[in-house]
Amino acid sequence: MNFFIRNVLMLHILLLVIGFSWIHGGTRPDLLMPVIPWLTVLVLEYLLVFPQAKSSETWVEARRRVWRSLVRDPLLYLGLLLTVLLVIPFFNVAGEPQFNVQTKEWRIPSPPYPGLPFCVNPDEHAVLLLWYVPALIAVLAARHGLLKRGKRLLLHALCWNAAALALLGFAQMITGATSVYWGAETFSHFFSTFGYPNFAGAFFTLHFALATGLWFSRASGERLGPAAAGVTWPEDDSVSSPHWLLIPVLLNLVAAIASLSRAAILLCGVVFLVLSIYMLVGIWQKSESGGHVKLVGIIFGVLLLVVLSFTIFAPKALKTELATITPSAVFERVSGRGQYHARVALEIFNEHRLFGVGGWGYPHFAIASMTPEERKAMQIQGGANVHNDTLQFLAEQGAVGFGLMVLCALTLIVPLVVQSVRTTRALTSTGLDAIPAKPVWLYHLPPEAVAVFVGTAATVCHSLGDLPFRSPAILTVWLLSFVCADGFLPAVRSSKARTSGE
Repeated sequence: MNFFIRNVLMLHILLLVIGFSWIHGGTRPDLLMPVIPWLTVLVLEYLLVFPQAKSSETWVEARRRVWRSLVRDPLLYLGLLLTVLLVIPFFNVAGEPQFNVQTKEWRIPSPPYPGLPFCVNPDEHAVLLLWYVPALIAVLAARHGLLKRGKRLLLHALCWNAAALALLGFAQMITGATSVYWGAETFSHFFSTFGYPNFAGAFFTLHFALATGLWFSRASGERLGPAAAGVTWPEDDSVSSPHWLLIPVLLNLVAAIASLSRAAILLCGVVFLVLSIYMLVGIWQKSESGGHVKLVGIIFGVLLLVVLSFTIFAPKALKTELATITPSAVFERVSGRGQYHARVALEIFNEHRLFGVGGWGYPHFAIASMTPEERKAMQIQGGANVHNDTLQFLAEQGAVGFGLMVLCALTLIVPLVVQSVRTTRALTSTGLDAIPAKPVWLYHLPPEAVAVFVGTAATVCHSLGDLPFRSPAILTVWLLSFVCADGFLPAVRSSKARTSGE
């Protein structure tokens, strides 16, 4: 009971992520509506009433501390501005573009209040509120309502939640399911709760990176990260083996590949390579000759396993997807040259620069910007999306809306980078790590923070050729990961480089 009381806010943030991820990856508004708004209200309530309290605080003092920090957070006001921007179109609905058969021209009806944000279909536009408001409230709750230990626990829980989703996906594959949850709706391809393979791929790739950081931090002991400079966390004294964390690492890796998303397969390889080099270089510098022999053996063993997995043991469907991953195919997807979507989205943005055409307005306006040849070859399945998050957000939310989204993300990323720099400088100046691994700034960072930067960067790369940020399950975890990373950074108490864990 004490655990539940101390972590009631963290558990409800986790429930919000579980709701998004287990309800068709957050892509079924009809199923989300009875659940997500109520969970969001509960998260907000527990943030304001029952935040995590320090051992030296009363509940009243904890609430005051949280309220003070909340009103000073620019993310709160940016989130409110974004919410207002998304609400205005409900009172400013425009008609769909209309084609005049006689003049052979398209007519774009003006909204009742030209110059203000508008939308074409209020029901479709409302989905954005179902995505962004819960995600922003969850991030604010985690940032201000959780202590560092709560943030660390939340990141662990997120990775195990993804591992459970991976098991669901494998169970569906083994039983030959043709739909999510063995339902009646058929999909050309799906994995776990995601009816679109690129959503599944991006989701599990991100969690693969996060879980790898958690595992490596525990497995490396006191050789790397803040632990090398004498900073430890209470849970580091746990008697459980750190290698239990290999379970979510492997499950999320295999799930990302099993999604058959080419982008996920490619990015998983990149994430695996980057994190492997990071881990091997750091451990090599902190090991003796005997450790070097073990590392060489591990490297050859892993390489052999990878080669066998993708050549001999890989199923035919995976080999087919691998054969299509070429530099030209990647460039074509990222540049948008293979489809009309990028050009059309830019044209819509140029005509509606400030506020765009509203949520899911792209498919309504796209046909008016197509050439006759493009209309003949119009994409039906998947044609409602640009398959480039940046371009679609610019077309639908305009420069103002997209700018607010970027600023919201930067309010999480920039403070984390600044705190990371301060922490590494403080840990280096203590001199407790006699022979630090180099570069020192990198290997005094918590491995979890390194994994967050790598994993979130992979999601951004994925968004250049698809739409991971249009899944609230991915969006919410992506934002929360920056907040959780702060839980692994020791607090720098003064300019004299004293640090502490919590």
